[in-house]
Amino acid sequence: MIVLCRHGSTDANIAGAFLSKGDPPLNALGRSQSERARIALREMAFGVAFTSPMRRCVETLALVAPHVEFRCEDALREVDFGEWEGRTLEWLEMHDPEGVARRRRDPVTFRPARGESFLDVSRRLQPFATAVRAQARKSILLVGHRGTLGVLERMLRNIPLDSREPAPLEPGEYHIVS
Repeated sequence: MIVLCRHGSTDANIAGAFLSKGDPPLNALGRSQSERARIALREMAFGVAFTSPMRRCVETLALVAPHVEFRCEDALREVDFGEWEGRTLEWLEMHDPEGVARRRRDPVTFRPARGESFLDVSRRLQPFATAVRAQARKSILLVGHRGTLGVLERMLRNIPLDSREPAPLEPGEYHIVS
């Protein structure tokens, strides 16, 4: 069994900012969300956990599964938002409306200036996804980010990257992939 868990909230998440390279800590709400995930997942006997190396993910993992052996995995880093880093959708709609429109038309291959597309992320994740599938006999916890976990979940479930399902993970939420 594979459990995909998004990190808890940060102040930047609450502000609606695109966040990839920025590395803020969890805020009080994010710690509370992570505690709720820990309670919900307490019966799971995880054999191993992997986390994005970003502080918000490592902190979430420490709260969700404090006794599980884990490794930081660079492939789980968030989609690189390039020049969109730290910007809100409202700001982008005012300052880069064409980019926002292109992303809405083609979310899989759209790449912000100096950033990554979801297709780029799938290529980055491919070796990791293969390795996780090979370990599927263990219960595995993966802690990461909304965009990257969304791509990874589609890969693990063998569904197209442009599928509207599954729903995106909100802070502190998790999906179970069998």
